Amino acid sequence: MSYKIPKLTVVGAGPGDPDLITLKAVKALESADVVLYDALVNKSLLDYASGAEKIFVGKRKGCYAYQQEQINELIVNRAKSHGHVVRLKGGDPFVFGRGAEEIDYVQQYGIETHMVPGISSSLAVPAYQGIPLTKRGCSESFWVITGTTKSHKLSKDIYHAAKSNATVVILMGMGKLNEIVSIFEAENKHDIPVAIIQNGTTENEQYGFGTISTIEQVVFEKEISSPAIIVIGEVVNQRSILAIEDEISEEIKKISFVNKCDSHSATKEKSGSKDFTLETKEKNRNDLYPVFLKAKNLNTLIVGGGNVAHEKLTFLLKSSPNAKVTMVSPMYRKNTKELANKHGVEMIEGKYHEYLLGGKHVVIATTDIPEVNEQVYYDCRNNSVLVNVADNPPYCDFYMGGIVTKGNVKVAISTNGKSPTTAKRLRQFFEEVIPENIDDLVKNLNKYRETLKGDFEEKVETLNEFTKGLIEKRS
Repeated sequence: MSYKIPKLTVVGAGPGDPDLITLKAVKALESADVVLYDALVNKSLLDYASGAEKIFVGKRKGCYAYQQEQINELIVNRAKSHGHVVRLKGGDPFVFGRGAEEIDYVQQYGIETHMVPGISSSLAVPAYQGIPLTKRGCSESFWVITGTTKSHKLSKDIYHAAKSNATVVILMGMGKLNEIVSIFEAENKHDIPVAIIQNGTTENEQYGFGTISTIEQVVFEKEISSPAIIVIGEVVNQRSILAIEDEISEEIKKISFVNKCDSHSATKEKSGSKDFTLETKEKNRNDLYPVFLKAKNLNTLIVGGGNVAHEKLTFLLKSSPNAKVTMVSPMYRKNTKELANKHGVEMIEGKYHEYLLGGKHVVIATTDIPEVNEQVYYDCRNNSVLVNVADNPPYCDFYMGGIVTKGNVKVAISTNGKSPTTAKRLRQFFEEVIPENIDDLVKNLNKYRETLKGDFEEKVETLNEFTKGLIEKRS
């Protein structure tokens, strides 16, 4: 085996949306011999390092799979034995990412080091929600502060930031939200707008908007938890649906352009008597069949207890609070236990075994061990159980798409696993355009329908006339 020069490249993976990784970061991953990656890294990025050894070194259940000292030693050992080590970290490694610490340690051993910046969540997550951190006449500067210091205490910089008129972005601060609110209240800033965005830029993004006085209640009602960022300042009120509409418009333009190209190609290409354009459309169409499950009547198993498992459990219980769920994992996060206890979720501490599929209708695999996830998939197939392996479309019988809920009205969105970002943007769009009182309309129509006379067609015609205002364009 040829000798490889030991090298470390610390790479920023961006805030979660895999499309936000830089070209230089992709090149680093493609040349990697070993990749050490964190919990907040989108796992699809690992596909760029197809031939590399991949080691998860992220955080679970409030503790680390590897302590920082162990990660440092692992980098040095793998660089010497394998060659190029890529340390893949969420966001930007030099913004509360300990990237500089790892480089300092590795350089002591004479190992070549490189740094590839990433897009920080402190910038990208508010931007995806249409929140500008600075805007003329509104905010001239911004703070980016860690909510939890090395000593696990709130950063003292927040006291200074609360006195300013600048936008304040707090990372890793959800556990200190009550303390943060108290600091701003002490400065008589009760009405300052606040946004809290969980899993920003991903398909599982959740968010809540309020003021210093109301944000804790908003978080409670929407069940928002870590990982999330907190944005405090008047710029939160600058949030606009325009950013969402622009993105959807661009997607529509792309679709229109592709259709035009297909139409042009169709005049030139035929396959026997079959239209080439029709072949292309059928090949690329979304052939998923949408259903709405009564989760309280089914038995669901979630395999795993980390960040992804918490996200899936939150997503499921938000739509179906009475869902019957069992979880299995050697360990669980604290907030996962709290959520599970609140909803009567059965929690098994241990490893996954096939016998756990007995009586189950739906299974969601979320572990950090690909071999376990794949075993769950094959076991489910053998037992005729529907399965979803998180972030692995080929191993999914179904996807957990974006959902908009307004009382009895529920809209589910799927992009066939092709573009989680588009699904997320469409969800935001529908949340904005569907009126808050839509549930009252549904209930009133249900009562009104019971009073109607005549045959079926007459009733339908009456209801159509009554509800056409819902889709009429307003000038």
